[in-house]
Amino acid sequence: MTGIDVGTMVIPAMVMAAVAAWLVVPPAGTCRTEPHKPAPSWLAPRSGAPTPEVRVVAGLVAGCGVMAAVPWPLPVGVVVAVVAGAVVWWGSGRLESSAHRREEERRAAQLPETLIMLSSAMEAGLPLRSAVTTVAESLDGPCGRDLRRLESSLTAGVADSKAWAGLATVPVWRDAAQDVSRAVDSGEGISELLLAHAAQMQIAAAEQAEKKARKAGVDAIGPLVCCHLPAFLLVGVVPIIAGMVLGAL
Repeated sequence: MTGIDVGTMVIPAMVMAAVAAWLVVPPAGTCRTEPHKPAPSWLAPRSGAPTPEVRVVAGLVAGCGVMAAVPWPLPVGVVVAVVAGAVVWWGSGRLESSAHRREEERRAAQLPETLIMLSSAMEAGLPLRSAVTTVAESLDGPCGRDLRRLESSLTAGVADSKAWAGLATVPVWRDAAQDVSRAVDSGEGISELLLAHAAQMQIAAAEQAEKKARKAGVDAIGPLVCCHLPAFLLVGVVPIIAGMVLGAL
């Protein structure tokens, strides 16, 4: 492919890249005052995925790379490049870093204890806001950081129900935070509600651990068979067969 052809294909790709970046990534220092509709579930990135800027750059690089590397006719190349960029952009939203996964596992393991501490503080006579502050100050780890963010929202004047609804955007907190958000206006039964969620999570964690233990036992059968069956044949069966053959001879 000649340099002219490459330039003819790359320049439109660069223009598309600039337009897409301008549309998807808002300039720094700007804020959108219009109500933002949430993206469909199949289109929204999963928690822990790369940032929108990284995903856009990955899609643009993929699209430009397709146009520059393959000698498509220009209209076909543009279409294929757009499709390739969209696939990379969407696929990168399905990725999750190992660090984020470990953080979510720590949060899930710590949450039952956190809910029990909140419930105990309320049973000791503290209102919910004071219980959040007390537990946030004494707790480290992901759940402690979550409570400190919740405390900051409450201190900034956000309504309790709205602040807890915001905490529900964290997947591990979703069910408990949504229930508290609905019950917080009445203030009744929140302590029992927190204990119920803690008990459900502990039961679910125990069941998950039991499933992992059973799966580990099943997974161990294959290596054991591969190791012990040949040894059994060599030590037990082969000498018998060899003895019978030698006796017949």
